[in-house]
Amino acid sequence: MADVPPDFEDARPEDARVEVRSTWRDVIVGSNTVSTETRPLECVEIETQTGSRDNNGTQTDDQGGRPPSPTKLKASGLSEFVQKVEDMVAGELVKATEEAEVLEPFTRPADEEQEPAACVHFLSPFQPDDSATADLNATSSQLNKHKLVVTCLSWSSTGQTIAASYGRYDVVGWCTYPGSLTTWNLGREEVNTMRPDVRIDTDTCLMSCAFHPAHPALIAGGTFNGELYVWDLSQEGDMQRGRSDVLLDVRHMEPILSITWQYNLTDATRYGTKDKSYRLVTLGADGRVLTWLWHKLDAPIFGHQLLFPQPNVDRKFVWGGSCMAFQREPRGASVAAASGKDAGKDGGGGGGGISGVGGEGTFLVGTEGGKIFKCYNDANDVNTKEFSRAVAAGERFDLRTPVKEAGYQAHAGAVFGLDCSPFQRDLFLTSSTDGSVRLYSSLNKQPLLHLEPTSAYLFAVQWSPFRPLVFAAAAADGCVYVYDLMRGQEVIRPVLTLDTNGMRKPVYALAFNTRKPDLLATGDATGIQIWRLPSSLTAVRRGEETTLQKMARADDVMEMLHSNRRNR
Repeated sequence: MADVPPDFEDARPEDARVEVRSTWRDVIVGSNTVSTETRPLECVEIETQTGSRDNNGTQTDDQGGRPPSPTKLKASGLSEFVQKVEDMVAGELVKATEEAEVLEPFTRPADEEQEPAACVHFLSPFQPDDSATADLNATSSQLNKHKLVVTCLSWSSTGQTIAASYGRYDVVGWCTYPGSLTTWNLGREEVNTMRPDVRIDTDTCLMSCAFHPAHPALIAGGTFNGELYVWDLSQEGDMQRGRSDVLLDVRHMEPILSITWQYNLTDATRYGTKDKSYRLVTLGADGRVLTWLWHKLDAPIFGHQLLFPQPNVDRKFVWGGSCMAFQREPRGASVAAASGKDAGKDGGGGGGGISGVGGEGTFLVGTEGGKIFKCYNDANDVNTKEFSRAVAAGERFDLRTPVKEAGYQAHAGAVFGLDCSPFQRDLFLTSSTDGSVRLYSSLNKQPLLHLEPTSAYLFAVQWSPFRPLVFAAAAADGCVYVYDLMRGQEVIRPVLTLDTNGMRKPVYALAFNTRKPDLLATGDATGIQIWRLPSSLTAVRRGEETTLQKMARADDVMEMLHSNRRNR
């Protein structure tokens, strides 16, 4: 077949339609709903800390025991310089002292402008007697159905907690009324005045209490039936640390009216702790003065009996004790003396003649018969060992009398308040049911000062722990009378009178706070009052301690005080 050449000329077909089969129409488009999410998030908290601790110290290299060479001082000319300026410096010091004494009267209020005191707290574990304010849902423990009164007050060593013992003074014979120990921590932001922080009930009336001078949670209490307790308020549950044996022959047979924590150097060396460096000394209405180890109350370690002849009688009789106070070294004594005698501390005991802490063995005792005894507690190692051996063997041991001086002019009534000055060891105050407050020197049988703030009985007296010439007395007329002997009045009278209850109910106890100068606690049948004292009764005045020292040596204290007033 012959090849035909291609014909590329235009041609017009009869039918110009061209059909091309669609490929996408043949595909059926589908749809689907799908949701997505992330996996759950996991959060982890991780703390880091070091695996161990290490303390490193640096020191110089060992010098082979050779002492360091002393520093060479060029002191040439020093003595000449001191001699040159001595007169000038001494003159300036005298001038400054004189200027301060001249300006001192202008820095205090006038005597007739005594600032008042404010009652900042009224504390009571019982519902008020007023039926209009009484809680009808009160429990039996909240109702004072036994008519208990505050018998003693004591501040803790920190000055934050006030403790009160509750009992009765009108019990005849064996006591069947319960007692109570209550404490409030006044350092809290909110104080529940009707609910104590701690309340411990006792089988019989609690007549005395005293906080430990160094341990703020340890407190001792004495009952009407002669039992001695020690409690630790920091313990959970049962707070009782010790209790005396009621079956011992050598024990108190009558109410324990005074408790003192006495520092003992031997115990401090033996035990090595502040807690056990103190012994307890108790005074009972039976005339016994017993010494105890507070952490071993099975039996006393020593004892005395207040034996002294009656007037015009040769035979010795037992005198019932009512209050007791140990002499204290003046504040500011040397550190060495304080460490051996611990005289500068105060455990906060107050009321009922209780002095919270004693250092040396010399103490004063007030009696129900009005006499005042100066005594000495010779509970040394030899005597305590002999006494403890006799008690353990059940042998009869005659208690010796501690009385060394009994010639002080007696009161006409029972002496219920006694306190030794914390600034002058020879001075002490007494208060009596004869309505008088007396200032004595232990070296003088006649009182240096005789004051009668009221005709009512006086149940307690105490020196201010901050002002050497300020003291207060609690009376049966419902008032507390505060004196300031620095005022130099023509007739010495109270500068401040505190009406504690407005019902003339007796005030049985008072206690200055030994940490906070402006706080004073008083106790009566209604409860406890906490007073904030004005600054005029808390700020020490220039020359006050000097005046106190002059009083101890003066033949006529009134004349001496008037002379000081004229010279100011």
